[in-house]
Amino acid sequence: MPEREPTVTGYLTLGLLAGRDWSAYQLAEQLGRGVSQLWPSADRGRYAVLNRLHTAGFVATRQEHTGKRARTIYSITPEGREALAAWLRTPVRPPTVEFEGMVRVLLSDQGSLEDLRATLARTREQALANREMFARYAAFISATGGTFPERKHLFALANTFMIGHYDHIISWADWAEQQIADWPDTVTPAHTRGGQVHDMLAPGREALAADSTGER
Repeated sequence: MPEREPTVTGYLTLGLLAGRDWSAYQLAEQLGRGVSQLWPSADRGRYAVLNRLHTAGFVATRQEHTGKRARTIYSITPEGREALAAWLRTPVRPPTVEFEGMVRVLLSDQGSLEDLRATLARTREQALANREMFARYAAFISATGGTFPERKHLFALANTFMIGHYDHIISWADWAEQQIADWPDTVTPAHTRGGQVHDMLAPGREALAADSTGER
């Protein structure tokens, strides 16, 4: 793999610059608008990536002055466009999930039932807030065309996925709270609730059966 190949955050940045020139602040602002929910590392590396792209020759810079104040404006270079187009032709990597709440669920036998209930409640609250954010984005794009009207059809695809993603988390949190409603603790159900656990695993067995028969 070439050392100059950008990270996914770098390609996101090149994709933003492919539409127009931006300052570092504007790029960081755009990367923070819903992108951090889709690609969390973009939020952590949104400033440092510009230096790497510039060093690699994928972006160029110029200075603009507002009164006595100067700011650096970034633009994509032909080499940067070529790199972005080449990346879009490569096979996509499998999706991954960064979900602290689920890690806490998996380790809940080391805590209390109240801890688990709090995790589920907080997970739902976060999903509701994020779903509302993407719903507002959808309304904004519908009403105005959005910040990138030339890409609104693509934003519609992604927005619908994110709404469905948070719908799923909310539904799962509701279901999980129902499942643990009469648990005495977070330890003994492994031995005392065999029938319930079997029923909880039914979707996995059904999905495996559907895959083996080719049903969709």
